[in-house]
Amino acid sequence: MAAIASSSSDIEAEASRLRELQQAGRHKEAAAGADALLAGLPENRDLLLIAAISRRHLGHIPEALATLDRLQALKPRFSRLHEERGLCFVALKDAPMAIESLLRAVNINPALPMSWRMLEGVYRIVGDVQNAETAAAHVATLKALPPPVVTATALFADGDIAAAEQVVRPFLLRHGDHSEAMRLLAKIAMARDVLDDAEILLEAVLTAEPDHRAARLDYAQCLVNRHKYVQARDEIDTLLALDASNPDYLTLAATAAVGLGENERAIGIYERLRADMPGAADVNLWLGHALKTVGRVPEAIEAYRTAAALRPDFGDAYWSLANLKTYRFEDADIDHMRIAEAAAATVLEDRVHLCFALGKALEDRGETAESWRYYERGQRAAPRREPLSAGDSGNQHRRAEAGLHARLL
Repeated sequence: MAAIASSSSDIEAEASRLRELQQAGRHKEAAAGADALLAGLPENRDLLLIAAISRRHLGHIPEALATLDRLQALKPRFSRLHEERGLCFVALKDAPMAIESLLRAVNINPALPMSWRMLEGVYRIVGDVQNAETAAAHVATLKALPPPVVTATALFADGDIAAAEQVVRPFLLRHGDHSEAMRLLAKIAMARDVLDDAEILLEAVLTAEPDHRAARLDYAQCLVNRHKYVQARDEIDTLLALDASNPDYLTLAATAAVGLGENERAIGIYERLRADMPGAADVNLWLGHALKTVGRVPEAIEAYRTAAALRPDFGDAYWSLANLKTYRFEDADIDHMRIAEAAAATVLEDRVHLCFALGKALEDRGETAESWRYYERGQRAAPRREPLSAGDSGNQHRRAEAGLHARLL
């Protein structure tokens, strides 16, 4: 069967066939088919997920979890793997692990009806009524949306931009001006850097629904991406007047402030965010950048080191330290970076940054041969770097995932 999958279209056709087997309850055949294809395509995301799902249905939970571990090493932000892991833990009656996995899924991809339904059920089982009701509200919100919009949103959140557009664009042609579909198409345009189209679409949404906060946030982000910082600041101020403590609004306000050269204002916002979210590694990284810009280098170093401590494989934090030129890593730092760079779970972007940071650290120590090996390794990896996922595109300031309170669209 592996010989069939000679092109991407063949692989997609085989994956669709295996999903049809699963829908028919023929999980043994689906698992065998996925395994046969994975022999030649061991890193295929969709085949690994199919294999895991069928193993769960067959009651082979340890094997399903092992398959999901393989998938996570390759695609750590693929929401469906976390959803499937949550379903495995539901089958094992492990409520804490089920909740943890399902929350991770919906924070990556809020358009997952199954994850929200399972969260509602597990929360009710453990007696957490408040979070059960929150999950139920998300279920109701998704149910109220047209299925194509939900499907396209889920595809978009997992980085399947072309597939999302193939679903949402025909929907809009059939149904006219649907605000959420237009907003999603705008986000797709932003992911592709077609910012003029995105701006027009979001303006249309806000003309029809001026109180649509999520659309206004997207619009402000689009304006930031277009370097229209003054206009973006006005939109963000409108949002902050409604919710002065919203971390997404504050993050974008800081981004706009940096764009306007108001670095001290940005520092103040980042310091507030750090106080509110002490575990957010990204916030410390952004604070470090702003502090470096105004020459407060010792404080920038402290912020970068805090970011690295909060997320030990945070390659950008280490590279930011290396890029200060005057910073010298200690032996323990270098050992830690080597371990993180070699770890299978380290994502490509972090691995590239770690390679270059190690190259600089070893170069400063006069260990030229090993330094050059890390520079070469980072350079070889960098051209293969995957595009930003749809949810990340155009927004370097991702907020740390925060509990159950994922936004839907």
